[in-house]
Amino acid sequence: MYDLYGDCLSFDTTFKTNRYNLPFAPFVGITGHSQNCLFACSIIQNESTDTFKWLFETFLHCMGGKSPVTIITDEDAGMKSAIPMVFPNCVHRHCLFHIKKKAEEKCPRTFAAHENLHADFSDIIHNSLTEGEFEMLWPDMIQRYGIQKISYFNIMWKKRRRFVPVYFKKNFFPFIHSTARSEGTNAIFKDNITSTHSVICFLEEYERISHNIQDNEREQDSITRTTKPTFWSHSELEYQAASMYNRKIFYRFQKQLQFVVNLHVEEVVRNVRYEVYKTEMLAAKDFRQRRFVVDVNIQNQEFSCICGKFLKDGIVCSHVLRVLSHLNMSKLPEKYYIDRWRPKDTKDIRDRRFNVPAELTAGSQHLRYTLLSNRLNDMASDGASTNRKYLYVVGESERVQQRLDEMTKEDEAAEAEKTSVGPKNSEVPLTGPHPDGYGDNLQNPDVAISKGRPQSGRYKTFMETLRVKPKIHCSRCGSETHNISTCTVIADNVAKAQRQKSTQNVLQQVR
Repeated sequence: MYDLYGDCLSFDTTFKTNRYNLPFAPFVGITGHSQNCLFACSIIQNESTDTFKWLFETFLHCMGGKSPVTIITDEDAGMKSAIPMVFPNCVHRHCLFHIKKKAEEKCPRTFAAHENLHADFSDIIHNSLTEGEFEMLWPDMIQRYGIQKISYFNIMWKKRRRFVPVYFKKNFFPFIHSTARSEGTNAIFKDNITSTHSVICFLEEYERISHNIQDNEREQDSITRTTKPTFWSHSELEYQAASMYNRKIFYRFQKQLQFVVNLHVEEVVRNVRYEVYKTEMLAAKDFRQRRFVVDVNIQNQEFSCICGKFLKDGIVCSHVLRVLSHLNMSKLPEKYYIDRWRPKDTKDIRDRRFNVPAELTAGSQHLRYTLLSNRLNDMASDGASTNRKYLYVVGESERVQQRLDEMTKEDEAAEAEKTSVGPKNSEVPLTGPHPDGYGDNLQNPDVAISKGRPQSGRYKTFMETLRVKPKIHCSRCGSETHNISTCTVIADNVAKAQRQKSTQNVLQQVR
């Protein structure tokens, strides 16, 4: 799966919510059907640069030395230092969602004091079409709203090349701007594994999730081959896309095709450059109205939009499709249907999955067992489809079992001969590495010591503390049904004292 879809990685460490107090870090990618794919995971001792460097080097070794093209992470300093050491040619960006959320939490009064600041802020970050546009609009926003002294806005400006989407529109980050895919994977684990489970239980759950992801991928390929999609326009372009894309990606392309009716096109230079813009009704909803420049080379059938969607997501944008319609072109050139989003042959995925380096299988009996189980399970599923296949598999399996029995006897004879020739001292200690490597005798890790002050629960942000209703408690009488301002204890005591005094006066008069 990594060989097919390891071009883009989402990597994030979770809070220490397991019994060992260790960060959990999954390596998550995006499959050909735009779904989450779990390549590997790690439970690490700490989040230092050395730890991440070791982790990335180990991951690179296990994946046959193939480095990702792009990677998205949070703002951890250890990751930032380790990634260029291990993946020197990889494009690294930070999670946009967390940075924006942090700005809203650190500057709530600033946003509340300026009515249009948040809308302007979001528009500049998400919708800037060029680096020059962003670098012009951001200082202008700071100046207009008079927020030069807000430190976090200054920090965001200095780190702009790490998270602002316009700086990554030419890099392949398909359908993502954040580490939400990693967090989604964490949520899957939390469905069946709690903080009280052992690492052994976790590994069983990891294996189950990995199998489910692969089964789901095969199921999606089967749906693409055996079912017909739902068409919208029944145009030649839509039929072409349905045959070139798998089902999930086709529906994403279809949304771009549907948006074409909301766009106008203006010719700047005939057959060379066009400007595409929204209809007046839709443009009125945007904070700023923008025009999208589409460059065309008719001779080479090349189209390039300033939004960069094809380079980032691997599918063409609605602006290019609008120009195609304007030029009366009924089909899109095949080079704009990239192989990553095309229907995959199940056999191709299966063959790649079992192509594991011999140095890895030689060192772990557990890995060999897992790979054989997966392969034989697929073989059984295919062999059970017809009686002819079933009889063939049964016959071949008997032949294989016979050969395995012969190999077992050969190994036992060789081991007996080695024992008779070797030292006969029975007091020789049986020390040294495990014959099958270090991975089979798995032990539970020790509980790590946390840094900083221990917390009784999850750390809450300033905004979360504002949303939490304070507990009602009266400091005078200790009741939890009212506070001191509405306490009636004093009034009750006064009335009681007055009644007692009145009773005493009556008794004195009677005497």
